[in-house]
Amino acid sequence: MLGSELQTVEQVRALRDARRTDGTNVFVIVRAILSAMRMTAMNLFRKPVTVHYPEKPRTYPDRYRGLLALVYEKDTEEEACIGCRLCEMVCPPAVIKVEMLKGEKRNYAKTFTLELYACEFCELCVQVCPTDAIVMMKSFDLATADRRELLLDKDRLHAIGLQHEQSWATGNKLRDMQGPPKMARTEHAAKEETPA
Repeated sequence: MLGSELQTVEQVRALRDARRTDGTNVFVIVRAILSAMRMTAMNLFRKPVTVHYPEKPRTYPDRYRGLLALVYEKDTEEEACIGCRLCEMVCPPAVIKVEMLKGEKRNYAKTFTLELYACEFCELCVQVCPTDAIVMMKSFDLATADRRELLLDKDRLHAIGLQHEQSWATGNKLRDMQGPPKMARTEHAAKEETPA
């Protein structure tokens, strides 16, 4: 019995000696290294997932929303922004500045500036636009090392709108999604009009 007790005492001493002077256990370190090596071996023969951008453009999901841009009206080919300043008022970080120019038939935006480096991409400006003039594009292609290049004026915003594909979400579409379905509204209105 004394021999077996000495054996366990020696095992405890061996385990104690296996600890380093800083208090870490050698077995924990070896187990962590083997776990990392196992993960490396598993991924060694997998197909790479690297996208060779910009040689091969990446496909975006249908609901992707990236850069902000100004667009022209499709039927008249004139700028859609009427300078109502709703986007400027609703912008949480206040990065949009609009100055209105009154015209004979309609108003226009004399100046439209967007500080893209401080934009939160919250899409509130897109949602409140009554003419769908400001939209989000299916691109993020405006990387630069100079912040001054991210201060976009009206001409640059129109150029971005012509250069990239427009996202599906416009102000009118987003507002229609938030309201009740049109079918349910018409049925409800018909029930209220019919006398009981």
